[in-house]
Amino acid sequence: MSEYVIVITPTGSDGEPDLTGPQTTVRVDTTDGPRIVELTVRAAGGAGLHNRALPTVDFDLLVRAISPGSAAPAAEPAPAAPVSLAPVAPAASAPSVEDRPRPYRKMPDTDVVVAAYGELGGSVGAVAKRFGVPRHTAQAWVSRLRKQGSID
Repeated sequence: MSEYVIVITPTGSDGEPDLTGPQTTVRVDTTDGPRIVELTVRAAGGAGLHNRALPTVDFDLLVRAISPGSAAPAAEPAPAAPVSLAPVAPAASAPSVEDRPRPYRKMPDTDVVVAAYGELGGSVGAVAKRFGVPRHTAQAWVSRLRKQGSID
């Protein structure tokens, strides 16, 4: 039985694996022709999955690429991503809420936030509601814009 286990982990802006992102594990059996026998997508730290955070994977191309004697079609070159060859540890109990890092929410373009802040009467709570983020996140955005002199 020939079997491959492929682990797909997103990378951060520094090129290192992002352990807070979803991890996708694909197990492919090539004994009687290539076929995927297991596909697991796991949220890091039990945080849940969002559709925009899931990787886009061409499983047909992936299976053909590791099939014995197959010639996978030439694909567009993609940025190199580190592949972890370490065995996947069994899932431990989910960390408590105190142990999980708060997710970083990137601020939209300055002009958009400044316009929303003015439009909403200078209310941080209204800005938070508009962008669907916690109030503390919107407060950090507004504080940053004040320091930059974008808003008064």
